Amino acid sequence: MQTLKSASLALFIPLVLSLGCLAGEIRKGATMQVKPNSVWFDDAAQLTRWQQLKKNGNSKALKSYQDKVLSNREAWQFINELTVEILSYEPRQNQVNVEMKTPGRMLGTTWWLDADALVQ
Repeated sequence: MQTLKSASLALFIPLVLSLGCLAGEIRKGATMQVKPNSVWFDDAAQLTRWQQLKKNGNSKALKSYQDKVLSNREAWQFINELTVEILSYEPRQNQVNVEMKTPGRMLGTTWWLDADALVQ
């Protein structure tokens, strides 16, 4: 019985440590890459609405909202993987506030992204 407990503990500790490492990757000041074709929002409220629609699984409503914010230039979509610096991270909302670090006309602009858009 003691051997079984020891074996279970030996497997549990590396699992906990590896999960902690993954969660720790997104941190203020970190430089990260954003996946191509991710949606970048001007403000957190728009991102929150987009996340709600995505979570609800209504692809028609999600596409409609996404098309609206993209056409109004309240959100952007870039075709390349781009470099950003993390300004803040809200794990409960799965949101990051970032500053564009890729050279070009958008250099220095700030955005709200779904944390899943980051390359990890």
